[in-house]
Amino acid sequence: MHHSPAIIITLAALAWNLVSVAQMGGETSKSLPGGVVLEPGDVGAPAAQPSTRSASADFEQQVVARVNQERETQGLAPLKRNALLDSSSSTHSDNMASRDFFAHCDLDLVTSPFDRMTAAGYAWNSAAENIAAGYSTPDSVMNGWMGSSGHRNNILSTSYREIGIDYTNPSADFANVRTDANGDCVADGSGGPYYHYWTQNFGRRNSVYPVVIDREAAETDTRDVSLYVYGVGWAVDMRFKNENGVWSSWEAYSIAKSWQLSSGNGAKQVQVELRDVSETVRTASDTITLSLPCASPDDELDLPMQTIDYQQDFQACSLLAAVSGFEINAPGDVSFRAPSVALGPDFKVEPGARFAVMNEAP
Repeated sequence: MHHSPAIIITLAALAWNLVSVAQMGGETSKSLPGGVVLEPGDVGAPAAQPSTRSASADFEQQVVARVNQERETQGLAPLKRNALLDSSSSTHSDNMASRDFFAHCDLDLVTSPFDRMTAAGYAWNSAAENIAAGYSTPDSVMNGWMGSSGHRNNILSTSYREIGIDYTNPSADFANVRTDANGDCVADGSGGPYYHYWTQNFGRRNSVYPVVIDREAAETDTRDVSLYVYGVGWAVDMRFKNENGVWSSWEAYSIAKSWQLSSGNGAKQVQVELRDVSETVRTASDTITLSLPCASPDDELDLPMQTIDYQQDFQACSLLAAVSGFEINAPGDVSFRAPSVALGPDFKVEPGARFAVMNEAP
């Protein structure tokens, strides 16, 4: 079977690409550029294969990681993955694959990317979409998008804070995929089979300031992580906590924060509260999976003299020691986890503070 070359369209240059939308004062301005990008060379059609959600999820996460890698090389903020944008992306990829069309506009329902984002519950102030078909791996589709100015502009835009992604791999596809070359939402050509359909949705909600753990990595092998905190121009103070832990003290707002996840392997959540000059508070959170053989980077951990008044977990694979000037003040909530724990005679837990020792490997 002959396999059509991979194809991508963005909205940004001629008529096939819907690059960017900004909503201001009730009006929506759209940039409708376009162009078709063909993957060099022709590729034989892959054998039909059933779509697996786990494989798709892994591919999607790889694309998110690659997007944030590309942004990092340009000194740009990482995008936070958003479930609502995932949903709008999934709707479009699934519809393209099941109803044999490839366009930003749904050629049957006559809905735009922005209609789909709104229907998914994403109240966007700025939004954009990239789509692609025929690319079988995360690297190949990202290379295709980055090689096209319109798609690249979306990926590297400072107008967005969040991203959604979907990859759909139907078990069967045919050479009757309808296309819309001039962007008028009427089919005017056909192509395929493609077997691989991708949708990337980008968005910004003016009142939402995300926090991003390790540039939106899915997993970490250390409890020490880096946070990117949106809020430039609005926030003046910020504070953090892990899951159901105790809030840290308020501190001056900064886009970057070093943080330690709670102990024990598994899903971890970091929450942030941001406060502006009028003391209006906005919240955000992000999750990451902690996966450590011992759940600690240290075999032996000797804690220096310090005073703690927030939630903190310390762990070591063999010995954890706090033998000099370690003090926990309210509302501090501190735990030590290690097979052996050594406390000095001047170790203090002030009234109202909490302290726990777990004599076990983390």
